[in-house]
Amino acid sequence: MAEEKKKSKRTYKKFSAESDALNFNFSNNDKETAELHAKLNGSTSITEDDLRRVSLWKLDRVLSVSSNTLKKLNELSANTDVKLRDDLVKEVIENLVISQGIGFPMASAILKFIKPSVFPIIDVRAYRALTGKKPHHATYDYDKYIEYAEQVSELSKVLKRPLSEIDEQLYCYDQAHNGEI
Repeated sequence: MAEEKKKSKRTYKKFSAESDALNFNFSNNDKETAELHAKLNGSTSITEDDLRRVSLWKLDRVLSVSSNTLKKLNELSANTDVKLRDDLVKEVIENLVISQGIGFPMASAILKFIKPSVFPIIDVRAYRALTGKKPHHATYDYDKYIEYAEQVSELSKVLKRPLSEIDEQLYCYDQAHNGEI
């Protein structure tokens, strides 16, 4: 049965100028689209940051966070004794993941850059290498992230390596041993 599915190929409808119409209402990050057109169309001062912004637009990853979330993020960054289970950590994570364009993997990446000795990045590969299970986007939540972060932290101690390296090493391990996502 599995072999049959692999052998059968999906067919695709090909656009025909003679019989088909292109009358769709295209909409993709309309505000960002307008800003990118205004900034880049005819520009002679295109920067690498502009290209990153286009890349994020293409991936449908326009980010927008509230000023309160940024304030809490700065408080967290200034805290020299932050712990994974601090109330502020929970508040920041919850605020980040409800922001436009940010889910748990992106929130954890932001936190890692702010406090790499406390926060690992959670992503499919690192999680799968650590737990032997593949998470699905809808299954990420605060508790799963904290449990994962605690496991990565414990692994850091066992291996006597900086926490900031462990998620990266798990990612590489998964790439080498578990193939495609």
